This record gives sequence, C-alpha cells and structure tokens, in this order.
Amino acid sequence: MIIMLDENSTRNSIIHLLKKSGGLTIEELSKSINITPMGIRQHLLSLEKKGVVTYIAKKHGIGRPGFFYMLTDSADALFPKSYDKFAIEILKDIKANDGSEKLDTIFRRRKDKQLNFIKDALAGMETLDNTLNGLKNLLESEGHFVELTRSNGNYHLKQYNCPVNKIAAEFRDICKYELQLYRELFGERVTREQNIAEGSPACFYKIPAH
Repeated sequence: MIIMLDENSTRNSIIHLLKKSGGLTIEELSKSINITPMGIRQHLLSLEKKGVVTYIAKKHGIGRPGFFYMLTDSADALFPKSYDKFAIEILKDIKANDGSEKLDTIFRRRKDKQLNFIKDALAGMETLDNTLNGLKNLLESEGHFVELTRSNGNYHLKQYNCPVNKIAAEFRDICKYELQLYRELFGERVTREQNIAEGSPACFYKIPAH
C-alpha cells in the first residue's frame, strides 16, 4: 500500500524511494520515476523547502562529486506510527500487574518532571503576564497549538491539540495531573472549563489574573 505523504504524486514517489533506499542521486531518481532530471530537481527543491529532503556531496570515481539525496530526520514524522497503541498496551499491563497506584505514581512523576522543566524555562519572569506568554511560547515550541487571551479578570489558555489524546481517552488521570500542574504553577483557583478527552475542541484553562 502506498501511503500519501505529499499532495503531489511525483514527490510522494520520491519520498517513498528515498525511504526505501536510504538515498539516491537525481539520475537514479530520474530513471526510477521516468521523468527528466530537471523535473526531479524541481521536486527535490520543493521537498527541501519543506524540510523533508537534504543532500550531501558524494565522490563517484573521476570528476566532480555528485549529490546524494536523502530524507531528513524530520521526514520520519510523515510515516505512520503506533506509539499511542504501544503506550496504552504498556500502561494497561502495568495497571493489571501492579495496580492503579503504580499507574498513578507514573503519571504523578511525569507531572513533576514537566513542572520542574517549565519552572526552569520560565525562571526570572517577574509578572504573570510574562510567565503565561512564556508558557505559551514554550508549548508552541513543542508543537502545541495554543491561544492565550485575557478578559473579565482572567487569562484564558486554550490548547487545541493534545499530544497524548488517545492515551488520555483511556487514562483520564493524565488530564487530572495536567490541571494539577497548572494549579501548582498559577494557584489553586485555576479551573479547566473544557477538555479534549471529553469531546471538546480544546483544553480550556481559566487562570485568575490576580
């Protein structure tokens, strides 16, 4: 089965060939796909701009070195993964063999590590406004889609994607500890108004400004 990784069928074929081979020259790609080297160059340039393809100079006998094209580390994210399924299976095994308390300890330790990391990253920020904007930037740097607004004496932090959504659907304690994380950062009056794991479009946290 061919997985569609790019909207263009030729670029999609290039990605598959580079994945299977570990790297190819323009001439090798041209022969495999049966289009001109110039056409291959244009598609490779587009994939380079997307951060999917890179190249190195490689010596082939006498003469100038040729260019050897390969996928970047970032391109690995294009291919389907089953990390969520794997993690859920492990967590279910832990719960069955070691009990719910063991599972709770794992989630709590994860929260503590996140808390320490965030505190270190935001150290030195003197106002709540700066701290929350720093948190927003930190979350976005990790791939989150975040919106931060302020109205009626509260900050509204909305997280539109959850990197552990499938796991949270099975183990809601992850959500419990995220709320606790924000309360430890910003006070016990922090509330969660919406939750992705419960079918909402975002995890919506209300954080008092004072």
